[in-house]
Amino acid sequence: MTKTVFTALLLTNMLLVSLLSLPAPAQWDIRLDSPLRESMLDDGSLDQHGMIEETLLLAPAAEGIPAAPIPVDLTPTEVAPAEPLPIQPVPIQPVPIQPDTSGISISGPSAMDPILWSDSPERPFPGSVDAATSTGPCGCDQGLACDGTCGCQSTSPGVSCQWTPWQNFRGPSLPIDFERFMIGANFRKQRTHDRGIGYERVMFAPNVLDTAIQVPHFGVRLKLDDGLQTPDRAEYYWGQPAGPETGLNAQDLSVRLAVGNEKAMVLTQYTMRSLDPEINDNTTGFGDMVIGAQALLVDGKRTKVATVFRTYLATGPVKRGLGTGHTSLEYGLLGRHCLRPETYAFAELKYWMPLKGTEGIAGDVLSTGWGISTIAAESDVFAFLPTLEIKTLSFLFGGQNATSPTTFQRVDGETAIEVYPGARFVLGPKSDLGLWEFGVATGFTIADEQWFDTRFVFDARLSF
Repeated sequence: MTKTVFTALLLTNMLLVSLLSLPAPAQWDIRLDSPLRESMLDDGSLDQHGMIEETLLLAPAAEGIPAAPIPVDLTPTEVAPAEPLPIQPVPIQPVPIQPDTSGISISGPSAMDPILWSDSPERPFPGSVDAATSTGPCGCDQGLACDGTCGCQSTSPGVSCQWTPWQNFRGPSLPIDFERFMIGANFRKQRTHDRGIGYERVMFAPNVLDTAIQVPHFGVRLKLDDGLQTPDRAEYYWGQPAGPETGLNAQDLSVRLAVGNEKAMVLTQYTMRSLDPEINDNTTGFGDMVIGAQALLVDGKRTKVATVFRTYLATGPVKRGLGTGHTSLEYGLLGRHCLRPETYAFAELKYWMPLKGTEGIAGDVLSTGWGISTIAAESDVFAFLPTLEIKTLSFLFGGQNATSPTTFQRVDGETAIEVYPGARFVLGPKSDLGLWEFGVATGFTIADEQWFDTRFVFDARLSF
């Protein structure tokens, strides 16, 4: 029995290796280096690739019609020589050649395609603009090319501004085509001449920061905090529970709904919190509720600026550590800037203010944030978008009791810096319910040892 199983496995492996060794089928609409794109007027290149084996001059007879000999009179006849016609010399005037900006090419797609790709730096896509010789349809200055989305971009001659790092990658020539197992190769095979889904979602990729423009969505966020030593600092995280606390681990599960458009958006959020303190009892329950709105202030082609206003309602039981115990307001500005069609930068400035809290403990908090997102890999139905976000919390005044059960400490000017490397994954195409996105980020704190040690954020979003 063992020998039979071993033989079956060996034959299966041999069959798998032989199948993987077969050459991949050519895709003429993607491979720009195919023989059909080298020359459309010369058969020499096709003959070199083995695509022409014989001269096709005779067409087969139609079915059902017998071929009959056609009598031909081969008797030679005398024909009188024709007199030559007088030819008047015509001067040839040089015709100035105008540069072709229509983008029409006999070997490429139609010029009506809005965005085309080029897999080779030496062979730019049809319709691209040479940055060294032309200003393009956007009216760009000398040395800039039009990218069709963000405006004028600085590009090298012959290289499209939609270049991405994985386009020119070629795997080693081996008997087994290991490139089939590489994610980038699968993305290149699925990618068409149009931009993929990553270019549509990279501007919404941050997991922690708010973006100047949001889309209507339903979202679920799981946030895991570990090693938070000062949870009552300025009553920003929670209020004053039944007893002082020196540290805790917490899990927050938030559900939010945002509706509106890119000009104006309203949001509501509710949180379920689970706490594992060192001194107080473990507890789980509903936390504070958030309602807010944001509106677009600056609607530039590459730069967007919006204002945001949120209200935090004290719906969580403060004695159990599930809420702050007071209503607080937060307002600020959100910014977004397009660096390149595949790369966006983000910024935010917010001010959090408690309306009523414990005297000497509650205080205002100024938060800032910076972030960047880009496209690492994409296709028409999937995108991998790495992100890097940095957020600061400056506790302008207030206090804390968490350093020890009986010690009170002022926190005027204390600043915590949070760093979040992460990524967002887009799963398409968009269905009748919406488009699914999943984001993950891992945060850690620098410049403040008493804030949390690590934080994990998982965000799922269904965009309408």
